[in-house]
Amino acid sequence: MKLPFTTFIRDQYRRIPEVKSFGTDLTGKVVIVTGANVGLGYETAKHLAAMNPAKLILACRTAATGEKAAADIKRDTGCSTVVCWQLDISDAASVKAFVERFEREGGGKLDILLENAGVTGFSFKRNASGWEQIVGTNHIGTAHLALRMLPFLLKAPKPRLVIVASEVHYWTSDAEQADTDGLLEKLNDEKQEGKFYSTGNRYLVSKLLNVLFVRALASHIPAGTSLTVNSVNPGLCSSSLLREANPAIVLMTRILARTTEVGSRMFVHAAVAPELDGVTGEFLSNCTITEPSDFVISPKGASAGKRLWNDTLRVLSETDAEVPRIVDTCLK
Repeated sequence: MKLPFTTFIRDQYRRIPEVKSFGTDLTGKVVIVTGANVGLGYETAKHLAAMNPAKLILACRTAATGEKAAADIKRDTGCSTVVCWQLDISDAASVKAFVERFEREGGGKLDILLENAGVTGFSFKRNASGWEQIVGTNHIGTAHLALRMLPFLLKAPKPRLVIVASEVHYWTSDAEQADTDGLLEKLNDEKQEGKFYSTGNRYLVSKLLNVLFVRALASHIPAGTSLTVNSVNPGLCSSSLLREANPAIVLMTRILARTTEVGSRMFVHAAVAPELDGVTGEFLSNCTITEPSDFVISPKGASAGKRLWNDTLRVLSETDAEVPRIVDTCLK
């Protein structure tokens, strides 16, 4: 599928169902939302808190803002089970510490993991783990947390893993370059040349990697396992993610953007909607299953997904010995 800009504009004005039309009772369920202190993550957590979860963990990089978000959600929803745990998804050590805390305090199982935390940027920077910050956070850190939380997800009756992607993956320049061995190391090399590796393309590449990773992970979940994993697109929203954007993008955001509350409905839909029971490996947009880009569904896209899967496991295994053990134990 291609996404012409005119279709994107039309979709921005599409009516998105209200949460009450697909919401459910989360009694007894444990939920994690990353990046939940502001914007889309905050609005998502607020909706989920109203569904009476046994525990709702706001996984936030900055503890102070996370604690304030938790207090505000408690006040506004009456949900007393909201807590904030510190997590910097770009830092492998922080991911491991978060998972170890969940093992001690999480209650043994995880019903919903919604990975919303992400960054964008317009210059080449490295994160705490030494990776280029956009790909290192949006893909490597996100994949790390997803794999480390698999044992807890698989203990829940109908667990869901939701990874936030974007429609911008349709517009990735030279997407065929993703079908390359050692892609992550190449993306970490500031001297790589070409449109695919350009700074302006990095966020788009990271969202393409999210879609490819979700499809690859879904293909490795054993038959008969109730875990589902999907990627979801919130559309263009007025969020802090674009605080460093150039004036043209800021202007477009003011004209076309949805509110973060409207965008969050699509996250909540992916996490709880009954009609998505058993649906896995899909790209969701506007609360519907949507065909991803032509590249993703092409033979080269399938090849890129396999290469990315292998590269990601190799990279993560070098810093976290639990990753290969979990993959061998939990996946096929």
